[in-house]
Amino acid sequence: MWPFDPMRRKIFAAALLIFGSALPAAAGAATKTLEPIEVRVVVVTAFEIGEDTGDKAGEFQAWAEEMPQILPFPTGFRDLRYDPARKVLALSTGIGTSRAAMSTLALGLDPRFDLSHAYWVVAAIAGVNPNEASIGSAAWIGDVIDTDFIYYIDSREIPSGWKTGIVPRDRNEPFQQPLPDTSYNLFPLNHSLRDWAFELTKDSKLPDNSALQEIRTRYADYPKAVEPPKVITGDQASGQGFTHGKIINEHMERWVSYWTGGNGRFVMKAEEDTGVIGAIQRLEKIGRADTSRVLVLRTGSNYHMQPPSMDAATSLFGENIGSPGLKASLLAAHVVGGRVVNELAGNWSRYRDRVPSLERAK
Repeated sequence: MWPFDPMRRKIFAAALLIFGSALPAAAGAATKTLEPIEVRVVVVTAFEIGEDTGDKAGEFQAWAEEMPQILPFPTGFRDLRYDPARKVLALSTGIGTSRAAMSTLALGLDPRFDLSHAYWVVAAIAGVNPNEASIGSAAWIGDVIDTDFIYYIDSREIPSGWKTGIVPRDRNEPFQQPLPDTSYNLFPLNHSLRDWAFELTKDSKLPDNSALQEIRTRYADYPKAVEPPKVITGDQASGQGFTHGKIINEHMERWVSYWTGGNGRFVMKAEEDTGVIGAIQRLEKIGRADTSRVLVLRTGSNYHMQPPSMDAATSLFGENIGSPGLKASLLAAHVVGGRVVNELAGNWSRYRDRVPSLERAK
């Protein structure tokens, strides 16, 4: 294990100095034993509404309820939860790209934990593209595309002929070819691992109810939007802002396609994952994480655009306040994500040193 490698022992000791004042008890114990807590899977969520348990649930609560240990996390936005039997750690990053990046990086540098073989499973809600799936559906993500690193001109001032004022950095017009440096906007994940997770969970029974069914009827012009919730694969647009509307939905479809060379399909819009992945990329450089072990699961709490019978503002600030599919999407994230977490943690001898893929599973 990495703490006994000479170079990484130095990194570990330096990290203790950084974190020691904030975490005196944990740092003291780690100093005596040099045995950080083994973590097989980190479950990453973005928000919680109130307490960790016992009240209205956000993304963190279902995971917290099954993990008995509370671990102080003063450099984050909420304490961690840990299950010593499965060796699974739950992180709530806080909402938005910046908080997600800070929390993930803080965890990765925390000397209490051995994350050198850990899998990272994002399990969170999102806005679903009605051209691809229905509210309550769950999507395993292949590529995450940043929507914030752009040039932006207000639509009232864009040149004649432009359909949008959103322009890639280092380009002079929307969707101009060739692509600029993709490292700022394109965050590709391990597609083989993603496909393995999908195959494992594709038959999951997702929550459905009369409320979701009523919402689906408003999207009769979108065949996939009226289907019952299911597990799918696709790609995600990720940015700090909460976006909504038919025009921005069409833009996200084209934006995802642009950055993936025409291969991507925009299925979910979320806010945190470029921050999470970006932090893990930095941690990988010092041996504290492995980007090939990252999975992103997003579940549809609301449609990303209004139904044909409604304008975008009414849909966003009326129908979508509170996310009408919140409870169902939270359950879906826990049900689908939990199957993967339990498989990885429960069969650690199989997955510790070898990342699963669909090809290997066959």
